[in-house]
Amino acid sequence: MEKNTKILLNKERSVDDINVTSQFNINIENTNKPLPVNDIDTTVNSYQVFLDERSESTIYRFYGVINGVVSNPLYNDNVKIFEGEGGNPESEKVQSSAVFEESGWIGYFNDEVNEELLQIGDNKSALCEFKPFDPDYSRLNIIDDDGTPNYLMKVTYPYSQEDITLVQNTDGISLKDGIPVIEKLIIELNGIEYVGFKTAINHGLSVNDSIKLYNFIDVENDLALNVREYNIFKLGDNDGKNTNRIFVLDIRPNKINFQLGTSTFKRIKGDGYESEYYVRTLSALTTTYDDYDIYPAAFGVNYYEDKLASFNFIKDVDVKGVLDNRGRPLSELYLTLVKNDNDSKLESLNNRYWRNQQSNLSTDIKDRFWTKIVAGYETEKNDKINYNIRAFGDVDYVSCTYFENIDESDSTFQHDIVEYNEYDLYEISLEQIQHRINTIYRENLNRINSELQDKKEGYLYTPHSKIQIREYSSFIHPVVDLQSFFEQYNITDTTEQLKLKEDFKVPFYATEISPNVFRWRELLEIGVIDAVGSGVDYPFESGAHYMYLNNRFYFKRQDPPCDYFFTSEDILIPQDKDRFEVISQMPTFYNYSILNLNSFNNSIKLNITDPTTGVASLLDYNNGANPLKLEVKFLNFFGKYKLGVRDVPGACVEYNVLDVTDVDENC
Repeated sequence: MEKNTKILLNKERSVDDINVTSQFNINIENTNKPLPVNDIDTTVNSYQVFLDERSESTIYRFYGVINGVVSNPLYNDNVKIFEGEGGNPESEKVQSSAVFEESGWIGYFNDEVNEELLQIGDNKSALCEFKPFDPDYSRLNIIDDDGTPNYLMKVTYPYSQEDITLVQNTDGISLKDGIPVIEKLIIELNGIEYVGFKTAINHGLSVNDSIKLYNFIDVENDLALNVREYNIFKLGDNDGKNTNRIFVLDIRPNKINFQLGTSTFKRIKGDGYESEYYVRTLSALTTTYDDYDIYPAAFGVNYYEDKLASFNFIKDVDVKGVLDNRGRPLSELYLTLVKNDNDSKLESLNNRYWRNQQSNLSTDIKDRFWTKIVAGYETEKNDKINYNIRAFGDVDYVSCTYFENIDESDSTFQHDIVEYNEYDLYEISLEQIQHRINTIYRENLNRINSELQDKKEGYLYTPHSKIQIREYSSFIHPVVDLQSFFEQYNITDTTEQLKLKEDFKVPFYATEISPNVFRWRELLEIGVIDAVGSGVDYPFESGAHYMYLNNRFYFKRQDPPCDYFFTSEDILIPQDKDRFEVISQMPTFYNYSILNLNSFNNSIKLNITDPTTGVASLLDYNNGANPLKLEVKFLNFFGKYKLGVRDVPGACVEYNVLDVTDVDENC
């Protein structure tokens, strides 16, 4: 019988039944593979797997804290804004003697509980509560109490470079031709005179560096300026100051001269490598407020009691395939903060008040609070230098060029002025870009009220903060000379040459210093630190790199006034009451004295002794037959540039010239 044949019995059993034989085939198939006889156990190195995953990942997640150091010394007006009849915004002028500074903020203290003067929804105001003038906390802090953003954050990267003309000229000389010189100096050392030159921006030089001079004047025709290189002899002026802007050469001053706008220099390194100079431009990888969450940091305040803001980018930043402005893999990103105009609820009391004040301006600006952003650099003071951000608004600089009409909706932004040299393959940042902004009201005061002067001094801030995501090695890879190799072995096929380039591990971003001869710096893996300390390391989790950012953000004055002078004006009371009421409310009002006080009795003198109540007493004086003659004094502050009236002094003014009032005297 075959082995697959089975004998089946009938269904029912009895003595009479006969067994019937039936048969059918059963195919039994093996669905499992037999186990191999060899050992298949493998040891997995979990740390190596971690390193491989970290190396391959191009996803970044950013979170951190922004510490905003901000204040409002350039406020719109010393007024209390309150809700009047019918819900309309109204204002009341704050007397100059009642204007105070608290932690850098300029404002006033409520000296009485007056329902008429309370802000909308502000039914908890107490006696002596400090209130800053506009722009106030809600416009300048990193984050508002009501959640309205005051700045837009973006993650950006250096993606291109551009040329600019720093010093005005008609010869087409620009930054690509080198750093311009703007002044010749005589530097004396040990009784010997040397020539010094001042540059428009930071020169980035060190003692003994070599430079090449362009378009200078060889006074005695013996310097061979067109072919010679010169070493830096000294930095700084005769007092050793301003070393970033002044360099000294071992040349007698009477032998050389310069031409403003065309005289430039370039640093020379190695065997004649000339530096390049250009402006780096950044492009945004994130664009909107929806790309991140921002909220008050728990218990977070700085020394000035400004609130800290925590943020977390909920959008992953993927840098796969993204190259920098020199066509290399990214080694740095930037956290960019841009001041926005919509920094307060559109229908807020303050917004409605300022729109009413600006109603006679052109339609494109009357509903804005802030001007469009202008960008530039901190250059030396010279009205032929473009992009001098501290001079923007000065009448002597109206012909100068700036980066203008910048808005938070932009996706590209100018950044720093950079020096790059193929000898060391580094980009050196010489000058950081700065953004300048002012309020529409201050910028257009004369158009709003013809009796007032425009206040052109605005605020500055540095918008871009570097995020080092990778780093190149401190050491340059030895030169790979494939050309000699090709010639030695007569390799002319292009495909074979490319294959050999890969075999020699020449990266695509290597600098080709001559045909098929390459130099480069290795892009270090994350977690690898070279012998000099170059390299980065940060957490990697769930397929992404996590980077914590802790940035300070400074909002500073464009040109703090460092000097002052007194002016005075004679006033007759009661004839000039209206004029006196106006000038006594000006922030620059200092004090007054009665020139003919001896003509009046002691009761009048007692009424006007206190400077706060004295103004009210004078305004109540109605004796036209015996007018009071007043000498009113004003403090006028001025800085380096002509930017209109300055209500508040800068940090460099001697504060002892100012009258100080104790808050307790007013509250």
